Amino acid sequence: MRIALLLGCCLFLTGSFQNEALVIDQTEIIVKGKTTIGSFECSYESQDKRDTLLFDSKSSAVASLDFEIPVSAFGCGNFLLNSDFRKTLKAEEHPICLVSVSNLQRGSQMIFGDIFLQMAGKDHVLEKVAFYQLDGKYQGSLNLSMEELGLNASSRLGGLVKIEESIDLEIKLFMEDV
Repeated sequence: MRIALLLGCCLFLTGSFQNEALVIDQTEIIVKGKTTIGSFECSYESQDKRDTLLFDSKSSAVASLDFEIPVSAFGCGNFLLNSDFRKTLKAEEHPICLVSVSNLQRGSQMIFGDIFLQMAGKDHVLEKVAFYQLDGKYQGSLNLSMEELGLNASSRLGGLVKIEESIDLEIKLFMEDV
């Protein structure tokens, strides 16, 4: 009887810890946009940073997932798009983008978190971003304007090809396989 009670307590506590923390073993950031002739997608993926985020944490020591992204590490599919993307993000003056996900809170079908984004020398705080659970990952999507981010949309071919004012930012947090 005592063994069954002890085993039940262990299972309860293990499940309780899993509900209090989110173990991330891979992150991916995707920037999507449209131009006058089509769409583009630039992405960055990191598999070498493993971190644990705590839900409703009051401690700032383990409450955020922080990563630095070299702008040159974003891939857009070809060298022309890569070059335009780097130019738009002012990579020569600001070669690193900073992203921090913090303040995780549980919702009914999702989690919410705050995102600190430093891009092209500008700081942005996005509060209560919803992350939906999909196939072993949490995914948050934002629709941002180039003006809001302090970016100038680049154009090519004498202004014939222009980037639309709105871009989508997706942050994917892949959970550890258990």
